[in-house]
Amino acid sequence: MIAWLDVAFYGLSAVVGVGAVAALVVWFYAFALRKKLKDRLLSWENPAFGLHTAVLFMLALALLSAGLLSYAFYLKYSAQPEIAGFCRSATALFFLLFLETIAVYGGLQLQHIQVLADRGFYWVSFDWNLLKWRVELIPWEEVYDYYVHTDAVLSTFNLILRDRRVVSFQAPSYLRGEIEQIIDYGREKYVFLWRHGRSVTRSSSES
Repeated sequence: MIAWLDVAFYGLSAVVGVGAVAALVVWFYAFALRKKLKDRLLSWENPAFGLHTAVLFMLALALLSAGLLSYAFYLKYSAQPEIAGFCRSATALFFLLFLETIAVYGGLQLQHIQVLADRGFYWVSFDWNLLKWRVELIPWEEVYDYYVHTDAVLSTFNLILRDRRVVSFQAPSYLRGEIEQIIDYGREKYVFLWRHGRSVTRSSSES
């Protein structure tokens, strides 16, 4: 019995160690990604992150329940030092795993975002071959036009680029008006600068 308790304790300890490393790696990626996203005007959680949220919520709930159950067993077997000691340690380890799961969720949430910036739209994707986030800035001057499909929950924006590519992203429907204002302002600013630049060039050549 005691041998099995020792194996279970060391196994839980190893999982806690792995969880701590995972949390540190996730937050490292989060800070590295945030440094690349400059001049942000509006950002929101990627709707595709909802599945990750559900999985991590269930995992956190299971770990919290396991911690509470271990504490209940600790109280029940307080007269048996070996079992009580294991249950006390297991309670602490399960709560550490619970906190690590919350930390991993927070770091992942910071990474799974969509961003509109003063210069354009940031297209963020994870490269599994290089194990790092790829950030592509799509400048407003490259956006020829766009159209939107909206339902009760999400709005899908489709940016038509001048090289004929179409870049799509989703946002909560309540943000549609604000996002359209940013896109329209960015495109109009580019048109104004382009026309102003042409007029200045024409005036210089005539003089």
